[in-house]
Amino acid sequence: MGCCSPNFNKEVEKQEEKVNEKGNEDIPLWGKVIAIVISTCVIWIAFV
Repeated sequence: MGCCSPNFNKEVEKQEEKVNEKGNEDIPLWGKVIAIVISTCVIWIAFV
């Protein structure tokens, strides 16, 4: 199916919805940053 197909936009929208549904289960970026900062501080305090 090429970009000139009448169903192309519908197919792209379906694929985008599937990707967006899968992406919602992941930890948000700010959560990862906070976890890394806390872990780094704990390790730093343990060795100082």
